[in-house]
Amino acid sequence: MKRGPISYFAGNPTAANLLMILLVFGGIIASFQLAVRPLPAIDLRKVVVTVESPYASPREMEEDVNRRIEESIVGLEGVARVVSEAKEGVGRIEVELDTLADIDAVFDDVSNAVDSIENFPPANAELPQIEIKRLHYEVLTIAVSSKVLSEDALRVAAEDIFNELLALPSVSQIRFRGTRDREIAIEIDEEELRRHNLTIAELAKAVRRESLNLSFGELHTDAGDVVLNVQGKKRYGEEFEDIPLIARTDGTKLRLGEVARVRDGFVNSDILSEVDGVPTVFLRIEVAEGQSFTRTADVVKDWLERYQPPPAVEVSIWNDASDPLSDRFADIFQNAVIGVVLVFACLILVFDLRVAIWITVGIPLSFVASFMFFDVAGLTLNLGTMLALFVLIGIVVDDALVVGESIATEQEGGKSGFDAAVSGARTVAAPVTVGVITTILAFVPFLFVTVENYQIIQVFFYVALFVLVISLIEAFCILPAHLSHDRPWSLSPLRGVKDWICERIEEVRDVVVVRAVSWSVRHVLLTFAFAAAFVVAALALVRFEAVNVIVFDRAASVSKTMHADLRLPVGAPFGASVDAAERFVAAAQLINEQLEGTSIESISVRVGELSDSPASRTGQDRTILDNVATVALKLHDRPTRRMSPEDIEHAWRQNVGHTPELEEASIHTARVRGKPSVAYALVHDDLETLHQAAAELKSFMNQIPGLYALTDSLSPGKRHFDTELTPVAEAAGLTSAMVSKQLRASFHGLEVQRIQRGRDEIKVVVRYPPERRRSVRELANEWINIPGGKEIPLSSAAILTEQREPAKLIRIDGRQAALVNAQADLTATTPVQARRRIAEEVLPGLVAKYPGLVISHDAGARDEREMLQTLAVVVPIVLLAIYGLIASFLRSYWKPFVIVIGIPIAAAGAVFGHWALGWHLTAVSIFGIIGASGVIVNDGLVLLHRYSTLRRQNEMLPAIAAISGAARDRFRAVFLTSLTTVLGLSPLLYERSDELLFIVPFAVSMLGGLVASTAFTLFVLPAIFMSVEGWREG
Repeated sequence: MKRGPISYFAGNPTAANLLMILLVFGGIIASFQLAVRPLPAIDLRKVVVTVESPYASPREMEEDVNRRIEESIVGLEGVARVVSEAKEGVGRIEVELDTLADIDAVFDDVSNAVDSIENFPPANAELPQIEIKRLHYEVLTIAVSSKVLSEDALRVAAEDIFNELLALPSVSQIRFRGTRDREIAIEIDEEELRRHNLTIAELAKAVRRESLNLSFGELHTDAGDVVLNVQGKKRYGEEFEDIPLIARTDGTKLRLGEVARVRDGFVNSDILSEVDGVPTVFLRIEVAEGQSFTRTADVVKDWLERYQPPPAVEVSIWNDASDPLSDRFADIFQNAVIGVVLVFACLILVFDLRVAIWITVGIPLSFVASFMFFDVAGLTLNLGTMLALFVLIGIVVDDALVVGESIATEQEGGKSGFDAAVSGARTVAAPVTVGVITTILAFVPFLFVTVENYQIIQVFFYVALFVLVISLIEAFCILPAHLSHDRPWSLSPLRGVKDWICERIEEVRDVVVVRAVSWSVRHVLLTFAFAAAFVVAALALVRFEAVNVIVFDRAASVSKTMHADLRLPVGAPFGASVDAAERFVAAAQLINEQLEGTSIESISVRVGELSDSPASRTGQDRTILDNVATVALKLHDRPTRRMSPEDIEHAWRQNVGHTPELEEASIHTARVRGKPSVAYALVHDDLETLHQAAAELKSFMNQIPGLYALTDSLSPGKRHFDTELTPVAEAAGLTSAMVSKQLRASFHGLEVQRIQRGRDEIKVVVRYPPERRRSVRELANEWINIPGGKEIPLSSAAILTEQREPAKLIRIDGRQAALVNAQADLTATTPVQARRRIAEEVLPGLVAKYPGLVISHDAGARDEREMLQTLAVVVPIVLLAIYGLIASFLRSYWKPFVIVIGIPIAAAGAVFGHWALGWHLTAVSIFGIIGASGVIVNDGLVLLHRYSTLRRQNEMLPAIAAISGAARDRFRAVFLTSLTTVLGLSPLLYERSDELLFIVPFAVSMLGGLVASTAFTLFVLPAIFMSVEGWREG
């Protein structure tokens, strides 16, 4: 007998067992070294440039910052789109990358381009901050609460906890939330300045002069060198009070504390942070890239158990993202065990117990051994990799099953154990190997999913690659060694049951299948018509919306917390934001009253800052604004909570009702916050045209039932005054820069210096007191210093004109733009339906009415289009590669086409599966169809390879007899591969975990596709094959 790896391992069980032990223990050891994280590394594929210039208007930020940066980076290689946003005090440019662009290279190019801009940034602006946009995962959020402590005392308690936590191993990133930043404010009244003939600028200069550390050399003495320095930098507010300002004639000095109030406290802005009505400071603990999620959570929890908080302070975990992670892994593991048990139960009813056991053992063996390669590919243990392992249960068993079935067939034919094992494995070695490669190729399109919420399935390709290659090694090197024995393991009554079932399968094969195959190959046109009708019927289900298409389902990666981000018009008072938050709190409490407290465990309120999602998109700290608020609901776990997050969100919106006072009310539960599903970008050079077109589009969208949370980017901003110098001012030698500089110093303040106190960087500013900066009258009473030391009133120096412009100005690829967004309530409409109605009824009219107006999809809709466009390129390339592989293996140009025809049949089966089970078609469904396509190719290969073998063994055998014989011989293998895949995935159909629901359409596509593909392989493929083969043979 010809020697080779198969015969070597089949004849050397010791080597096979050692290989198996190596794979198992290698995988176990590697698994303990892998980081555990909630999601795979998600690449947002954006480079962000941010420039801050306090109190600069959106128009100023657009003209002086954004446009100059745009001009430098538009057209760079790898850049797909440049979106700039100018708001008060902040210019932000997002550089979106092409699908295949190298993000590090684009980052370097953008950095170089921005650095090369001359005379940039403008005066009073900070240096540009350039960063790759990344996700920062929340592990735990700790609430530090007190009913009696002051804001400062509560902050001090939180800072103590902050410092202790940072000293722990595995803890490296903590962010304060719900508290203001510290600041030392030197506040002086205008009258005091005038009394002592001082200006704010002179005051700031004196502080800088007296508060500094200065080294001025060193002495080289015989005893050694001595460094000479002055340690005069102040660190606390009371230290600044002693700074001298003026030396009097009597020898005394006028000190800062005599004329100014030094306030060592917090920045001058409002913020409210509570949990269930109790003032709270939050500490958000995050993990850095490569850190283990669960390890960090365990370290912090152990510390909390030992920690004794100070009197009147309560410390608790507000959000624990590690608990749902453990629950999710447990759910996946439970489903996987059930799937494996079902597969094993199926196998023992068809094969000998020895064959069933060793085929089943190959599943966990392949999974565990694959961990050895995770770190090499940059993979972690996360929801994506665990789901990938689960969905591969039914696929990974296929090659071992085909090999085991072939060996069992050889044994049933009378061969000895060793000869049967070697002969059976070699018989199917070629088609199984090609089939595994085609399955791996079928997962290649998963790599090109760049949408944030669905990048979780990118890892499916790598997991499939490692698992299927290892399963191939197991099938040909380990399995034959264990099946090379003659003595069966099945004993009575199991053997009797197995023999009875095998007889029934043979009856079905000989009576039903063979006759059906014979009928189909003799009625080719009718068979093809049935198949075509099946595909057309599936298309009709989609076209007439019996099965709805929702490419991006917001159910993906839901979190245990639900947030409502509220935004009032810019300039709205802080109290209005508090009222809006209280309204949402009352609506949430009503949900609990309606459901006997089973849905919501706790409620937090933060007015003055927006929430971070569990995976926030930037490492920058938050901005405090009077017109924003966040209400967060901490949900009970199931089964205590009977409602899904989507149902709670719907009830919350219903209870809140109409909110005309809000510009935006966004409720979200996703771990990676989703984008609006109905969104448009309007581009035109005239801002007024954009206002009119956006208003008309928004008005139409408001009439579509099911669309909610309608927003646009053209909301008005704060009122502001433009100043124009009077002839008097010009005659006095004033310039616009001189006036603006004095007004900025008085009302915004001058930053004197920044001091490091502990881990806080604290600004020291000099300005007027708050009561002097609260009314237009105070502004009108301002005096302006003119050259020569005199003063004139502002009313004589400048004409003030009140203006109002949009709160933010958007530009896309260098052109003025407006964004109009909405979400779709799936109980009333789908995004596809809403977008189709808008495209048919309003967009053509807008484009005709406003010449030069360009309208395109944005946000989630744009992601859908880009992903489908990418797949439209990638999938044909993959199919071409599969075709080339199959054509080379079958030595035929046309035979692969016969197999590939089964792919639309599988897709149609997937559609019918969604229709029968009541699921929407989503992006995950598409990838389920791709996965099913890999299986259908494998089955077709096995069948046609058997056909070729029969024709080679008997050249006189008619083609119709050979294809019927091939279908008969491979019926059990084809049937069992589909059945075991269906059984392996079937537990997902009963999954109700919030985190795993989004993957169910994948299983539905696989199940429906496999049922249809089995019928295709056994009946339609032989008919189509014979129609061509018969024509070729004349």
